[in-house]
Amino acid sequence: MNQISTQTKENMGKFDGKQIRGLVGNIVIRKGKKAPIVQSAPCKYKQTKATKQESSLFGKGSTLASALRHELNLIVSSNQDGEMVNRFNTPIKAVLRQCYDPETQKFSFSEDSFSRLAGFEFNIKSPLINNLWVSPEMQLNGNILTISLPEIEIPAQLKFPLASNTCTLMVIVSFTSLEQCLRKQSATQTIEMSQNETIVPARQFDFEVPQGCLCIAGIGLKYFSSHNSIRTTLNSKVFNPAGIIGAVISPGTFVLSPPVRIGNKTIASPWSPIFNLTL
Repeated sequence: MNQISTQTKENMGKFDGKQIRGLVGNIVIRKGKKAPIVQSAPCKYKQTKATKQESSLFGKGSTLASALRHELNLIVSSNQDGEMVNRFNTPIKAVLRQCYDPETQKFSFSEDSFSRLAGFEFNIKSPLINNLWVSPEMQLNGNILTISLPEIEIPAQLKFPLASNTCTLMVIVSFTSLEQCLRKQSATQTIEMSQNETIVPARQFDFEVPQGCLCIAGIGLKYFSSHNSIRTTLNSKVFNPAGIIGAVISPGTFVLSPPVRIGNKTIASPWSPIFNLTL
Protein backbone atom coordinates (compact mmCIF):
# COMPACT_ATOMS: atom_id res chain seq x y z
CA MET A 1 0.00 0.00 0.00
CA ASN A 2 1.39 3.39 -0.95
CA GLN A 3 1.18 6.14 1.66
CA ILE A 4 1.02 9.82 0.92
CA SER A 5 2.59 12.12 3.47
CA THR A 6 3.67 15.72 3.63
CA GLN A 7 6.03 17.76 5.76
CA THR A 8 3.34 18.88 8.24
CA LYS A 9 0.30 17.21 9.72
CA GLU A 10 -1.85 20.13 8.56
CA ASN A 11 -1.17 19.17 4.94
CA MET A 12 -1.49 15.40 5.42
CA GLY A 13 -4.30 13.45 3.77
CA LYS A 14 -5.56 10.18 5.24
CA PHE A 15 -6.31 6.90 3.51
CA ASP A 16 -9.49 5.31 4.89
CA GLY A 17 -9.02 2.00 3.11
CA LYS A 18 -10.87 3.09 0.00
CA GLN A 19 -9.73 6.62 -0.83
CA ILE A 20 -7.59 9.50 0.34
CA ARG A 21 -9.43 12.19 2.28
CA GLY A 22 -8.42 15.53 3.72
CA LEU A 23 -5.92 18.23 2.87
CA VAL A 24 -3.11 17.33 0.51
CA GLY A 25 -0.92 20.28 -0.40
CA ASN A 26 -3.20 22.97 -1.76
CA ILE A 27 -6.15 20.68 -2.50
CA VAL A 28 -8.88 19.11 -0.36
CA ILE A 29 -10.20 15.64 -1.11
CA ARG A 30 -13.54 14.66 0.39
CA LYS A 31 -15.91 11.77 -0.02
CA GLY A 32 -18.55 12.04 -2.71
CA LYS A 33 -21.59 9.86 -3.39
CA LYS A 34 -20.05 8.25 -6.47
CA ALA A 35 -16.48 9.48 -6.56
CA PRO A 36 -14.03 11.57 -4.52
CA ILE A 37 -14.48 15.33 -4.76
CA VAL A 38 -11.31 17.36 -5.25
CA GLN A 39 -11.37 21.10 -4.40
CA SER A 40 -8.77 23.79 -3.92
CA ALA A 41 -7.99 24.46 -0.27
CA PRO A 42 -9.44 27.67 1.20
CA CYS A 43 -6.97 30.52 1.34
CA LYS A 44 -5.90 31.96 4.65
CA TYR A 45 -5.65 35.72 4.64
CA LYS A 46 -3.66 37.68 7.16
CA GLN A 47 -5.22 41.01 8.05
CA THR A 48 -3.00 44.03 7.59
CA LYS A 49 -3.02 46.93 10.03
CA ALA A 50 -5.07 48.97 7.56
CA THR A 51 -7.57 46.13 7.13
CA LYS A 52 -7.98 45.80 10.89
CA GLN A 53 -8.54 49.55 11.21
CA GLU A 54 -11.18 49.51 8.48
CA SER A 55 -12.92 46.58 10.12
CA SER A 56 -12.89 48.40 13.45
CA LEU A 57 -14.30 51.60 11.91
CA PHE A 58 -17.01 49.58 10.17
CA GLY A 59 -18.10 48.06 13.47
CA LYS A 60 -18.00 51.37 15.33
CA GLY A 61 -20.03 53.03 12.59
CA SER A 62 -22.72 50.37 12.73
CA THR A 63 -22.92 50.58 16.53
CA LEU A 64 -23.11 54.38 16.61
CA ALA A 65 -25.70 54.46 13.82
CA SER A 66 -27.84 51.96 15.70
CA ALA A 67 -27.72 54.09 18.86
CA LEU A 68 -28.65 57.26 16.96
CA ARG A 69 -31.57 55.54 15.23
CA HIS A 70 -32.80 54.36 18.61
CA GLU A 71 -32.77 57.90 19.98
CA LEU A 72 -34.76 59.18 16.99
CA ASN A 73 -37.29 56.35 16.96
CA LEU A 74 -40.13 58.51 18.29
CA ILE A 75 -40.52 59.99 14.81
CA VAL A 76 -39.80 56.70 13.05
CA SER A 77 -41.88 54.33 15.21
CA SER A 78 -40.38 51.38 13.30
CA ASN A 79 -42.17 52.61 10.15
CA GLN A 80 -38.98 52.95 8.12
CA ASP A 81 -38.42 51.63 4.61
CA GLY A 82 -36.63 48.33 4.18
CA GLU A 83 -33.27 49.86 3.25
CA MET A 84 -33.23 52.61 5.87
CA VAL A 85 -30.72 50.93 8.19
CA ASN A 86 -28.12 50.53 5.45
CA ARG A 87 -28.81 54.02 4.11
CA PHE A 88 -28.31 55.51 7.57
CA ASN A 89 -25.19 53.48 8.33
CA THR A 90 -23.45 54.77 5.19
CA PRO A 91 -23.04 58.47 6.14
CA ILE A 92 -22.22 57.62 9.77
CA LYS A 93 -19.39 55.32 8.69
CA ALA A 94 -18.16 57.92 6.19
CA VAL A 95 -17.96 60.55 8.95
CA LEU A 96 -16.01 58.24 11.25
CA ARG A 97 -13.51 57.45 8.48
CA GLN A 98 -13.08 61.15 7.71
CA CYS A 99 -12.57 62.11 11.36
CA TYR A 100 -10.20 59.25 12.25
CA ASP A 101 -6.42 59.74 12.36
CA PRO A 102 -4.65 56.40 11.73
CA GLU A 103 -1.41 57.67 13.25
CA THR A 104 -2.85 58.77 16.58
CA GLN A 105 -5.73 56.26 16.35
CA LYS A 106 -8.07 58.95 17.61
CA PHE A 107 -11.16 60.74 16.33
CA SER A 108 -11.36 64.50 15.94
CA PHE A 109 -14.85 65.90 15.37
CA SER A 110 -15.79 69.46 14.46
CA GLU A 111 -19.08 71.31 14.85
CA ASP A 112 -20.34 70.33 11.39
CA SER A 113 -18.83 66.84 11.09
CA PHE A 114 -22.28 65.24 10.90
CA SER A 115 -23.94 67.97 8.82
CA ARG A 116 -24.37 65.56 5.91
CA LEU A 117 -27.19 63.92 7.86
CA ALA A 118 -29.42 66.93 7.09
CA GLY A 119 -32.08 65.87 4.61
CA PHE A 120 -31.95 62.19 5.50
CA GLU A 121 -35.34 60.51 5.00
CA PHE A 122 -36.39 57.61 7.21
CA ASN A 123 -38.95 56.36 4.71
CA ILE A 124 -38.22 57.03 1.05
CA LYS A 125 -41.72 55.82 0.15
CA SER A 126 -43.15 58.92 1.85
CA PRO A 127 -40.43 61.59 2.09
CA LEU A 128 -40.94 64.38 4.60
CA ILE A 129 -39.89 66.88 1.94
CA ASN A 130 -42.89 65.84 -0.20
CA ASN A 131 -45.41 66.24 2.61
CA LEU A 132 -44.14 69.33 4.43
CA TRP A 133 -43.44 72.03 1.84
CA VAL A 134 -41.61 74.49 4.08
CA SER A 135 -37.96 74.52 5.11
CA PRO A 136 -37.29 74.38 8.86
CA GLU A 137 -34.07 76.06 10.02
CA MET A 138 -31.77 75.02 12.85
CA GLN A 139 -29.52 77.42 14.78
CA LEU A 140 -27.30 76.91 17.82
CA ASN A 141 -26.77 79.88 20.14
CA GLY A 142 -24.69 78.96 23.16
CA ASN A 143 -26.46 76.01 24.73
CA ILE A 144 -29.82 76.68 23.07
CA LEU A 145 -30.69 74.85 19.87
CA THR A 146 -33.53 76.57 18.03
CA ILE A 147 -35.66 74.97 15.33
CA SER A 148 -37.59 77.60 13.37
CA LEU A 149 -40.66 76.47 11.48
CA PRO A 150 -42.09 78.97 8.96
CA GLU A 151 -45.78 79.67 8.53
CA ILE A 152 -47.57 76.70 6.97
CA GLU A 153 -50.41 77.02 4.49
CA ILE A 154 -52.90 74.16 4.46
CA PRO A 155 -53.30 72.28 2.16
CA ALA A 156 -50.68 73.85 -0.13
CA GLN A 157 -47.70 73.26 2.19
CA LEU A 158 -48.93 70.43 4.41
CA LYS A 159 -50.40 67.41 2.69
CA PHE A 160 -53.13 65.36 4.34
CA PRO A 161 -53.55 61.80 3.04
CA LEU A 162 -57.01 60.37 2.44
CA ALA A 163 -59.04 59.65 5.58
CA SER A 164 -56.83 61.87 7.78
CA ASN A 165 -58.04 65.09 9.33
CA THR A 166 -55.48 65.86 12.04
CA CYS A 167 -51.70 65.86 12.13
CA THR A 168 -49.15 65.99 14.93
CA LEU A 169 -45.84 67.55 13.95
CA MET A 170 -43.11 66.33 16.28
CA VAL A 171 -39.69 67.97 16.58
CA ILE A 172 -37.07 65.75 18.19
CA VAL A 173 -33.47 66.37 19.26
CA SER A 174 -31.12 63.56 20.29
CA PHE A 175 -28.06 64.03 22.52
CA THR A 176 -24.90 61.92 22.24
CA SER A 177 -21.52 62.35 23.90
CA LEU A 178 -19.10 60.95 21.33
CA GLU A 179 -16.10 61.31 23.62
CA GLN A 180 -17.61 59.28 26.45
CA CYS A 181 -19.97 57.21 24.27
CA LEU A 182 -23.03 58.17 26.29
CA ARG A 183 -26.55 59.00 25.22
CA LYS A 184 -29.46 60.78 26.81
CA GLN A 185 -33.18 60.47 26.25
CA SER A 186 -34.22 62.64 23.33
CA ALA A 187 -36.23 65.84 23.84
CA THR A 188 -39.42 66.44 21.89
CA GLN A 189 -41.96 69.18 21.25
CA THR A 190 -45.15 68.93 19.22
CA ILE A 191 -47.86 71.01 17.59
CA GLU A 192 -51.30 69.83 16.52
CA MET A 193 -52.72 70.78 13.13
CA SER A 194 -56.14 70.25 11.61
CA GLN A 195 -57.15 69.80 8.01
CA ASN A 196 -59.71 72.55 8.59
CA GLU A 197 -57.02 75.15 9.31
CA THR A 198 -55.78 77.39 6.54
CA ILE A 199 -52.70 78.89 8.22
CA VAL A 200 -50.45 77.46 10.93
CA PRO A 201 -48.44 80.37 12.41
CA ALA A 202 -44.64 80.32 12.36
CA ARG A 203 -43.18 78.65 15.44
CA GLN A 204 -39.85 78.31 17.22
CA PHE A 205 -38.81 75.28 19.25
CA ASP A 206 -36.01 75.83 21.77
CA PHE A 207 -33.98 72.98 23.26
CA GLU A 208 -31.30 73.24 25.92
CA VAL A 209 -28.32 71.13 24.87
CA PRO A 210 -25.29 69.88 26.83
CA GLN A 211 -21.77 70.98 25.98
CA GLY A 212 -19.67 68.88 23.65
CA CYS A 213 -22.50 66.70 22.35
CA LEU A 214 -23.74 65.58 18.97
CA CYS A 215 -27.26 66.97 18.62
CA ILE A 216 -29.43 65.63 15.80
CA ALA A 217 -32.76 67.34 15.07
CA GLY A 218 -35.56 65.68 13.18
CA ILE A 219 -39.22 66.19 12.29
CA GLY A 220 -41.93 63.58 11.95
CA LEU A 221 -45.55 63.89 10.84
CA LYS A 222 -48.12 61.66 12.56
CA TYR A 223 -51.51 61.56 10.84
CA PHE A 224 -54.80 60.57 12.44
CA SER A 225 -58.42 60.04 11.60
CA SER A 226 -60.39 61.63 14.44
CA HIS A 227 -64.15 61.07 14.70
CA ASN A 228 -66.42 61.06 17.75
CA SER A 229 -63.45 61.20 20.16
CA ILE A 230 -61.90 58.14 18.50
CA ARG A 231 -58.41 58.72 17.09
CA THR A 232 -56.94 56.23 14.64
CA THR A 233 -53.29 56.34 13.63
CA LEU A 234 -52.74 56.24 9.87
CA ASN A 235 -48.94 56.05 9.67
CA SER A 236 -47.55 52.76 8.41
CA LYS A 237 -44.57 51.11 6.74
CA VAL A 238 -45.58 52.69 3.44
CA PHE A 239 -46.48 56.13 4.79
CA ASN A 240 -44.43 57.76 7.53
CA PRO A 241 -42.97 61.19 6.68
CA ALA A 242 -39.96 61.68 8.95
CA GLY A 243 -36.49 63.06 8.39
CA ILE A 244 -33.43 64.80 9.81
CA ILE A 245 -33.23 68.57 9.47
CA GLY A 246 -29.78 69.12 10.96
CA ALA A 247 -26.91 67.79 13.06
CA VAL A 248 -24.38 69.79 15.05
CA ILE A 249 -21.80 69.21 17.76
CA SER A 250 -22.23 71.77 20.52
CA PRO A 251 -19.11 73.68 21.65
CA GLY A 252 -17.30 72.93 24.87
CA THR A 253 -16.37 69.73 26.67
CA PHE A 254 -18.93 67.25 27.87
CA VAL A 255 -18.85 66.69 31.63
CA LEU A 256 -21.00 63.99 33.17
CA SER A 257 -22.75 65.40 36.21
CA PRO A 258 -22.32 63.44 39.47
CA PRO A 259 -25.32 61.54 40.86
CA VAL A 260 -27.86 63.69 42.68
CA ARG A 261 -28.90 62.64 46.17
CA ILE A 262 -32.22 63.68 47.66
CA GLY A 263 -32.41 62.46 51.23
CA ASN A 264 -31.56 58.77 51.18
CA LYS A 265 -32.29 58.41 47.48
CA THR A 266 -29.90 58.73 44.56
CA ILE A 267 -31.39 60.04 41.34
CA ALA A 268 -30.20 57.99 38.39
CA SER A 269 -28.21 59.78 35.71
CA PRO A 270 -30.19 60.57 32.54
CA TRP A 271 -27.15 59.41 30.57
CA SER A 272 -26.52 55.78 29.67
CA PRO A 273 -23.58 54.10 27.89
CA ILE A 274 -23.81 53.12 24.25
CA PHE A 275 -23.30 49.38 24.41
CA ASN A 276 -20.07 48.06 22.93
CA LEU A 277 -18.85 51.41 21.58
CA THR A 278 -15.54 53.20 22.14
CA LEU A 279 -14.38 56.17 20.08
